[in-house]
Amino acid sequence: MTSPIRPEGMDITAAPRAALRGSVRLLYRVFGEELLGSASANAQAAVRADRQRARDRADFVKLINTSRRVS
Repeated sequence: MTSPIRPEGMDITAAPRAALRGSVRLLYRVFGEELLGSASANAQAAVRADRQRARDRADFVKLINTSRRVS
């Protein structure tokens, strides 16, 4: 069995990647970033959620420590 000969430097994944990139751009044009979101918005939401969880943990620890002092 012989393998197909392909020229050096030819990228067989270039066409599918280009098609995918074009499809994503079209989706964003049609539906907009508000509906589809973005990586940046997703990262910002994750940071906000992490900060909120940290505040919630700190509040819980404060509450537990206060209740231990009262008991």
